[in-house]
Amino acid sequence: MVLSVVGLIGSPRKRMNTDTLVTQALEGAQSVGAKTEKIYLGDLDIMPCRACAKHPAPEYCFFHDGMDKVYPALANADALVVGAPAYFGTFSAQLKLVIDRSNCLGEMVTLSDGKLTFKSRLEKKKKGIFIWVANISKNPEPALVSINIWSKYFANIELLETMVVTRSDRDGGARNRDEYLEKAFALGVLLGQ
Repeated sequence: MVLSVVGLIGSPRKRMNTDTLVTQALEGAQSVGAKTEKIYLGDLDIMPCRACAKHPAPEYCFFHDGMDKVYPALANADALVVGAPAYFGTFSAQLKLVIDRSNCLGEMVTLSDGKLTFKSRLEKKKKGIFIWVANISKNPEPALVSINIWSKYFANIELLETMVVTRSDRDGGARNRDEYLEKAFALGVLLGQ
């Protein structure tokens, strides 16, 4: 069976650090036989969540825009590479829009102890990696809180690893540093197996 690995690139800049590292991960997945696709979130016209008072099921959302390309990838891919640059210590608006618009991918459920939690409406469990690229920011924790909640409760992704890149614009940029390129490639191999 050929695995499908989708890269979600949350950077507004193509061929720079985030794009290059996500591409390396996808090439790693291809090297072990996976079929890959890249989605540049910045190329999509995605409006913010409107906080509708009702659930769109069985649809993903009431509104149709660039998310119509993202929802099928989240539902059908075998694995995801999600990459984003650090903006104000978290991540770019391009990825934040996708996360916010994934709100309807989860449903509130009551656990046996009476506590409420979210459960993904997406049936397919996927593997994933998150690549966080920062120049000045050094603490990925604020970004990891959001990406972990989104992955577990909405996108149905088991995050295998997070690649944290700091000082990304130094020494020729992370896109030109072998240690980062090799790490991203190896993570892609892990997803493609």
